[in-house]
Amino acid sequence: MEQKVTQNNAKSIIETYVGKKLEAMRDNPDRESRNLVDLALGLSAGRFQKHFLSIAHSMLEDENSPYYALIHDAIKNVGTANILKFGMNIGYNSFTAGAKTIRNLEKEHCYNIPWAITFYVDSDSFSEEAYSKVIKQGVRLGIYTYVFFCSEIPEKLTEIFDEESECAFILFSDAESIENGLLEQASEIKNLMLCVKYSDSAIKVCEQLRSSKALYSLWYEYSNKPMCEEQLNIADELHPVLTFFVKSHDDYNGYNEVYDEVYKLRDTRTAASVPMEYSGTVRMIDEIISDDTCVAVFNESGKLISVDDSGNECNFRNQTLAEIFEMCYPKIIK
Repeated sequence: MEQKVTQNNAKSIIETYVGKKLEAMRDNPDRESRNLVDLALGLSAGRFQKHFLSIAHSMLEDENSPYYALIHDAIKNVGTANILKFGMNIGYNSFTAGAKTIRNLEKEHCYNIPWAITFYVDSDSFSEEAYSKVIKQGVRLGIYTYVFFCSEIPEKLTEIFDEESECAFILFSDAESIENGLLEQASEIKNLMLCVKYSDSAIKVCEQLRSSKALYSLWYEYSNKPMCEEQLNIADELHPVLTFFVKSHDDYNGYNEVYDEVYKLRDTRTAASVPMEYSGTVRMIDEIISDDTCVAVFNESGKLISVDDSGNECNFRNQTLAEIFEMCYPKIIK
């Protein structure tokens, strides 16, 4: 109990400080962003924070870095409360406090716990009760980041976002579904980042999200190797914070050449948005947080689909997450 109170106090202090820095960035975004990264790097203790902040520091060392354009644009066109809430939920709750809980529980129980969970969802099989229940279980395990891929956005999904206010939610969908579902609410849901699938329709949707100061990104789906740099240049015209490349029917079993190419482009390209290959990034973060890689992806029926030849049939609708992870992700004895 005392430890939780201490963590809450620490988070409150950090949140207040970061909020003031975000406001200050409106007047001097370059200097204040460097100051914020430098201070965070000096105070960071966790493995992932140091890794991420070192990358951010190197990006901002060059005064001509194109990522300053991204910072300028985000500070001007994304709501401060959206940046602060989503940033604290993923940066502190997930990567700091949550990561510590995950490592402690993994050591205690000898099974792996992922830092994030990915759900594929459709409206027909969606159950608000089932997803609310599994996310509450995840939070108790230290998981504060949840990713939804929705071909059609379930009406009740936003109620989960509101209920689990300490979690960071990332929702991938196409422009038409967002326009018919979340477009008018997006800026009001502070712990949500919407990811719009690139298409002609995405241009209008991104313009509307931008005008409402919502936090949004863009994504491309690929099967064969895409023209990454060309697509990134097109994406930048829509002003996303991040641009994701998502592999069709990915088995999430490892990195691929697209991940390697996107990683290199992050350092060499001149345009503004930050490129990410989705499954490789999820695995990379987990490798830093934990000793063993653990990726959890559930299909529309609730079945775990990211286990290599285990023979186990696991489903969060009739099993707890702890039971699933213990069965499917035992720790490797070294």
